[in-house]
Amino acid sequence: MGMREYAIRKEWIGKRRIGIYLLWRNCYYSFCWVQLIKDGSFSFGFQSKTLRFTEWGSAVVRSGYFTEHTQTLASGNVNIKNVLAPHVTFHSPAIKQKRGIVHFVGSNGIVDEWELDWFPVKKAQALSYTYTGEISMLEKATKLAGRHEIAMIPPDVQCLRMELIVHPLSATAEQVEDRNAITNILGFCPNYIVSCWFYKNPLAEPCLCMATDSYSSKS
Repeated sequence: MGMREYAIRKEWIGKRRIGIYLLWRNCYYSFCWVQLIKDGSFSFGFQSKTLRFTEWGSAVVRSGYFTEHTQTLASGNVNIKNVLAPHVTFHSPAIKQKRGIVHFVGSNGIVDEWELDWFPVKKAQALSYTYTGEISMLEKATKLAGRHEIAMIPPDVQCLRMELIVHPLSATAEQVEDRNAITNILGFCPNYIVSCWFYKNPLAEPCLCMATDSYSSKS
């Protein structure tokens, strides 16, 4: 089956969010959600009520990897530890705009915003890395609500790194699925493919790294 046929079967476009749960040690844990919007934009956010980021930051992506990470504990008068239920929206460029706009939003409104040349998606581009902290500290889910995907996590893993990558629709199955990842979750819309790659990570505090610029090579 080709990628386009697979994309049609697995299309995520619409108003509803796709929840991503972690199945770890026979329990389900709420983690994040993704929503692909009809205008080409998309959002992702965090559904665990117990998840508190201790750090977020900006980074430059070179050859698909985050470099030059800048730790950011606050934006204006907003401390990241006080931001509840954060989500990030990658807006496609509006008329007369050359670059898209990214909004980092908490329950009290916009925390930060910046321009990012991410759309249209012409090549694979890493948009964020998220570190879960201790999985056991995430909110347990007694019921899997709405449309959802499940990430199967081995019992010996304590902390995860999730890499969020966008790919053009021409990408092959080998390009959108990383065999070195614990699990791959894929979402599709008419404009691009979203990959959520999960990796075992040394125990770390919950942290969110966001792309603020992107380059295809280190040169």
